[in-house]
Amino acid sequence: MSLLQVGSLNAGYGRIQVLWDVSIAVEPNQIVALVGANGAGKTTLLRALTGMSRIRSGSITFQDHEIAGSSIESIVERGIAHVPEGRRLFMGLTVRENLLLGGWRRNNRDLARVLELFPALGERLNQTASTMSGGEQQMCAIGRGLMSTPKLLLIDELSLGLAPKTVDEIVARLPEIAASGTAVLLVEQDIDTALSVSERAYVVETGRVTRSGSSKELLADPTIQEAYLGLGVDTT
Repeated sequence: MSLLQVGSLNAGYGRIQVLWDVSIAVEPNQIVALVGANGAGKTTLLRALTGMSRIRSGSITFQDHEIAGSSIESIVERGIAHVPEGRRLFMGLTVRENLLLGGWRRNNRDLARVLELFPALGERLNQTASTMSGGEQQMCAIGRGLMSTPKLLLIDELSLGLAPKTVDEIVARLPEIAASGTAVLLVEQDIDTALSVSERAYVVETGRVTRSGSSKELLADPTIQEAYLGLGVDTT
């Protein structure tokens, strides 16, 4: 039984339709990637899942409950957390305060879990978010999402503005997050990173899912390599 099942979803903003008949699934404890060029509709899909974009038709089933059209608050309460593009921390608040905003009904055990996952945050709990590096801010944003112990964590453009070494460090934690009971739906423009860490992936182009399959198969596909990885296909 899928944790998340999206069926024939059409969504957008106001009168503008962005997504066309999109269907995806995420299983428990799984990492799934949404890949594609900037502006393909990946972020709109995440926003639809969390009640922030207009759904015209289709279904979103989470843990056997239909959540399409539900309020943001009820979606969060059901167990979906969203790490938005650009991190969107409160820069004037401390790391501790930012983390606690993600789990105001949680306890110190949840904070300890986040600090075990990202030890660098433990050294900066009393610093304001504005004093941290971009990588540390991304760790804090993911940690804030995990403070509510969600069943599904949506991460939008994890690598944006970060050095490759920092991206690798954060991405290396995703399998641990999934194994602990929080599935991950990762939106990522860096298709190599996304397909390397995920089990399954969907290619989104102009608001439609055009390809799907195991990440390993897609990573080895010559058309994917040529279109997204800049690798020419040798036909000789």
